[in-house]
Amino acid sequence: MMRCHTSMKRSRREWKELYDGDYHTLYETEKNKKGDSDYILSYRGMYVWFNVKEFSELIDGFREVSDKLFKPKGDCYK
Repeated sequence: MMRCHTSMKRSRREWKELYDGDYHTLYETEKNKKGDSDYILSYRGMYVWFNVKEFSELIDGFREVSDKLFKPKGDCYK
């Protein structure tokens, strides 16, 4: 479900760039009154907004999938 976000009215110039890859860019917004930031994933001209909990869950999901897909085969510490 898409959600409208009040921070979207802020200029992109106010976002802090956290990562700039060939295909994706990650930004962090300024902190709100509660001291929380939002995170924005830029991908193929789309901007997807995440609050702290959503972003943390996304990162955990990527780690879990990465661990399954790129599991070392055999004894890698011999």
